[in-house]
Amino acid sequence: MLIDALFDDFYEAYLSPSEAVMADMKASARPFNNVALTLTTHVHRDHFEAKTAGDFIKAHQETQFLSTEEVVTELKSKYDTKSFEDRVSGKRRIIEKMSDTFNGITVHSFFINHAGTRSAAIENLGFIIEIGGKKVLHLGDSDMDIERYSALNLSQYKLDVVLVPYWYMSSDDGREILDNHIKAKSLIGIHYPKAPSPAALEAISTNYPSARVFQKTLTEVQY
Repeated sequence: MLIDALFDDFYEAYLSPSEAVMADMKASARPFNNVALTLTTHVHRDHFEAKTAGDFIKAHQETQFLSTEEVVTELKSKYDTKSFEDRVSGKRRIIEKMSDTFNGITVHSFFINHAGTRSAAIENLGFIIEIGGKKVLHLGDSDMDIERYSALNLSQYKLDVVLVPYWYMSSDDGREILDNHIKAKSLIGIHYPKAPSPAALEAISTNYPSARVFQKTLTEVQY
C-alpha cells in the first residue's frame, strides 16, 4: 500500500521520491512489486502529481486508487485514464465516515479541513487502514480542529499507529487531539521539512519520548 507517495519535487522544501525510487515504483521493483492499494489525501503537489500517479496506476494493474473527487478530477484532466478508470475512486465531501474494502484491505475515510486558512477549501481525506492485523491512521495535512476530531471519535478504532503531521506533537491543540481523541499506541511524525527544526524535535522528544519523526526517504519501521 502507498499513501501520498506519487508526487515530484515541485515543493523543494520537502523530501520527494528520487528519480531512482520513482523508476523502481513504475517498474514494480521491490518493495513496489505488489501494491494492492494507493491512497492520496489531497491534491497538493507535495502529496500528488497527476502524471506520476497516472503512470503508476497504469503500470500497476493490481492497484486500486482512492482519493478525493478533487484529486480524481485533476488526474483525469491531465492524464488519459481510460485504461484504468474502473480502478480509480474519488470520495465526495461529506460529514460522515466512509468504509470500503479494496483487494482485502479495509479503509475508513473521512474528510477534515486542510491545515491553514488559505487551504481550508482543499478536500483533505484522513484514512484508517486495516492491514496485516494492524490499524493505521494517516491524517494528510489535517487541521488541528478539536471539535471535528471529537465528532469523528477515532479512538474507537483502537489504533496501532498514526502518521501525523509532526507539529501536532509539539503544540497544545495537537496534543489534545492525540491524547484524547486518537489515542494511538505509536506515533510517527510526517511532513518534516528539509530545513531542520531542532526546537520541534526537542519538544516532540519531551512530549512523546517513544515517537518517531520521518526525516529521510525510505525509512523502515516494523511493528
